[in-house]
Amino acid sequence: MMHRRARAILWLDGSAACVAGVVVLALHDALAQLHGFPPALVLFIGVVNLAYSCYSGTLAIRASRGHTPTRRAIDILVVANLAWVAVCAAIVASTAGTASAFGLAHVGLEGLFVGALAVVEYSRVRPFARSPDIT
Repeated sequence: MMHRRARAILWLDGSAACVAGVVVLALHDALAQLHGFPPALVLFIGVVNLAYSCYSGTLAIRASRGHTPTRRAIDILVVANLAWVAVCAAIVASTAGTASAFGLAHVGLEGLFVGALAVVEYSRVRPFARSPDIT
């Protein structure tokens, strides 16, 4: 069975991504103006957050039901987080001349938060994950 703190980290990850995705999609027009981003970019950010939350949320739900994720599942989670850090950095770099300070701060801080989650999940969740060959 997965350690309680490891499950809580998965719940934090999935919940944060879900809330971010829902809020960004619900307010995409206003956020596009506030951020100085094209509306399609804001929609992309919201959709990616929701898609990611489906994966991380599923791991959290399964872990809470006694189905400990595999190390591979956690590795995928960590790599996805690191990939999103790179995307956030690319968004900041490519919109630095046109985006508002709020938009740059929002995406930059999201990248930092997700990067921190990757580190915490690798160090605090992965050790409690099961080997892939154990069912």
